[in-house]
Amino acid sequence: GESIWSVTLDPVSDEGPFDIHVSQSLPNGTLSTITIHDVLFGDVWVCSGQSNMQFTVSMMFNATEEIQNAGNFSKIRLFTASLMPSASPVEELLGINLNWSVASPQTVGGPDWNYMSAVCWLYGRMIHQALDGRPIGLIATSWGGTPIEFWMPPKALQDCNDTTNEHLKIQPYNGPSVTVPVNHSNLFNAMIYPFTRTVIYGSIWYQGESNAGNPTYACKFAKMIQYWRQTWNERTNGIADIQFPFGFVQ
Repeated sequence: GESIWSVTLDPVSDEGPFDIHVSQSLPNGTLSTITIHDVLFGDVWVCSGQSNMQFTVSMMFNATEEIQNAGNFSKIRLFTASLMPSASPVEELLGINLNWSVASPQTVGGPDWNYMSAVCWLYGRMIHQALDGRPIGLIATSWGGTPIEFWMPPKALQDCNDTTNEHLKIQPYNGPSVTVPVNHSNLFNAMIYPFTRTVIYGSIWYQGESNAGNPTYACKFAKMIQYWRQTWNERTNGIADIQFPFGFVQ
């Protein structure tokens, strides 16, 4: 059968890169070893929201220059989740657009709306340079046109007296309104929860155009942040800071 296991490492130098070897003794007495190459230890940031965050580097005004220079930042590592909902929390992502990759013209400049978020990349590059080249991991997990309720766990919604659960009409950045099979909490379940066993340094958020004018938005935004922090803290056995930085633009 399949199972999930985790290991907590003592603090590791950010010099790197390192190889990680994982070994298991098999029933026949042999040793099976898996090696993960080119691993860095540093700060991981989660970038989420709607189209403003999903908007990719390839679509920037200075995309050519930014993409050409991406190879100068090999200590920045990138990951982009696929747009997938789930009615219940899942441990593993249901889809991946860009698996963990070294920053390069190919990974930073991938297809529009699918590879690296422009805001996420620019923020990560700025942090990397400000911290004298400290390794930075960037997780992009966004969906254009989505309201905040999709990204909230059920308990956060209940705290704001929101018990509705229906398909909502969203307005993508570059297309007509469509009704999508996504209910409240479905994107938290599929695009946030799978990352909550990973220790992160912080998160940045770019959302609000879909429903920031709703009178319950202030409550929901505060509760979403609270429960994200709480979930990460609990699922990393207290290693992720219960007050990790949460930057936002609205």
